[in-house]
Amino acid sequence: MFDEKKSLEMISSFGTHYNYNTNYMKEMLRVAPEAYETFENFLPMARCANNTPKEVLHVTKIAAMQSEDCAECLQLYVDMALEAKIDKEIIKDVLFNKAQGLSDELKTVYDFTLAVAQNKPITDEMYAKIEYTYSPAIIVELSLAIASAKVFPTIKRTLNEAKSCSLVEIKNI
Repeated sequence: MFDEKKSLEMISSFGTHYNYNTNYMKEMLRVAPEAYETFENFLPMARCANNTPKEVLHVTKIAAMQSEDCAECLQLYVDMALEAKIDKEIIKDVLFNKAQGLSDELKTVYDFTLAVAQNKPITDEMYAKIEYTYSPAIIVELSLAIASAKVFPTIKRTLNEAKSCSLVEIKNI
């Protein structure tokens, strides 16, 4: 059974933990609790990572989010990567250097993610590299990470809660 009070507590805790503006979630809960419940049921999809190596997952998430957003959501994904102990140099390379300094494996993940997120052609060679390197279960998790990155900025833009672009910080966490 859906518990609005519990949802509000979760939203507040999340916002405090990540210093993230959760006003759009609170507004969804306030004006359309049934719609918010559907959104809340989506959240595990955005966190699905049972098989994917953490560096691969966070390169995917940051690259996909950078393709979709240039402010708060991207900062949130960077903060989550830092919290997961992803090397700051990997994060910086994804954000500021188009992954040029990453290992071949992570560079392929970055390029694949952008191709999917931006609906660009994916060569047979790129698919072959991804399929050779990663299990079908990992590829499914990558698909969920890429797809879910579109949801948050889309909702925020629709609800007029998107902020203008801002610089992303690589904080000490």
